[in-house]
Amino acid sequence: MRAFGSEDFARAFEQVVLAGRWQEEPRYYPRYQSRYEAVLHRFAALAPGEPVDVLEVGGGQLAAMARHLWSDRATVADITDACFPTLAEQGIETFRFNLALDESGGDRRFDVILLSEVIEHLPVPGHVALRRLRAMLRPGGHLICTTPNLYRLRNVVYLALGRPIFDHFDTPGDRGCGHVLEYSAEHLRWQIERAGFADIELELREFAHVPHRRTDRLLMRVGKPLLRVPRFRDNLLATAVAP
Repeated sequence: MRAFGSEDFARAFEQVVLAGRWQEEPRYYPRYQSRYEAVLHRFAALAPGEPVDVLEVGGGQLAAMARHLWSDRATVADITDACFPTLAEQGIETFRFNLALDESGGDRRFDVILLSEVIEHLPVPGHVALRRLRAMLRPGGHLICTTPNLYRLRNVVYLALGRPIFDHFDTPGDRGCGHVLEYSAEHLRWQIERAGFADIELELREFAHVPHRRTDRLLMRVGKPLLRVPRFRDNLLATAVAP
């Protein structure tokens, strides 16, 4: 376990994430700052005090912050190289990896793998991708995964209004997909177990953010009391161990 402070996180987030050039448009990152903080807080609780080998699949911001905060040996894998120049400037190793298609990321082995808001973009069963990641972890290594909750209030409202909640599902290709699949807590746990992980812990979490659409912001305010019920919260936060 290592020290984690909200003030230290906020400074690092400004220096590393907000000042960088990444895949999403710049307004995306401050909107979802609370999710980044929750993931790194959990990472700090699981990781030992000394630096570790950490891989982030997708994004790269979490790995960059782990390097900045704790001097971890960070690596980032992604289906595109959009974030690679920013990561190279920070001395972070990168490689192309299509988690929906590639059987292996090579001979690399890691102590922690971060998979945040990625699994819902993969048009393959979750356990297929997760098994590939398990093979890249050292025995006793940790997976930390976040993904939208299928039963989140936003989806309930969208279904009631006849609005689509998923993007079109297609066979895996060489480009990323939209949200082609979302998981309930029970379904995600099953996928992680099927992939061969142990010591699975899963929480329903609400990461504060402000929706883009005015109508969605209104619905969020009206429905806020329902978020006391875990089933309706926005996100799943799962951790698991490679046996």
